[in-house]
Amino acid sequence: MKGLLFFFLLFFVAWDIGWLAAGVSQTLPWRLRGRLAGAAKPQLLDVRTPTEYALFHIPGAVNRPDAMTADPANLGLDAKRPVVVVCMTGHRSPFVARRLTAGGYDASNLTWGMLGWKLFGGESVSGDSR
Repeated sequence: MKGLLFFFLLFFVAWDIGWLAAGVSQTLPWRLRGRLAGAAKPQLLDVRTPTEYALFHIPGAVNRPDAMTADPANLGLDAKRPVVVVCMTGHRSPFVARRLTAGGYDASNLTWGMLGWKLFGGESVSGDSR
């Protein structure tokens, strides 16, 4: 069992290092909590399905499951404010963060996604509050 846990931990760390090497910024869950408490709050773009979003999401997050394929200019984001992209585990959102960055946005991926957010004590709400 310890070997399996070690494997998953190693996989997640390697995945995040790979995205960093590809130029995708990472935002750690505890750092996002600090940024959300500050005056210059980032925009939160949740790319999970509507069902996943309804289960639990970060307050203020906008659910756009189409962000994987949509033109970044059509997502309704303010290009002058930073964007943190969120999915369940941090494995879908880096693709969107990379597309946003290429489109001129200051975008980062929430490391470990909503699972990491919850693991490190982040607040969440449930329901469809888009």
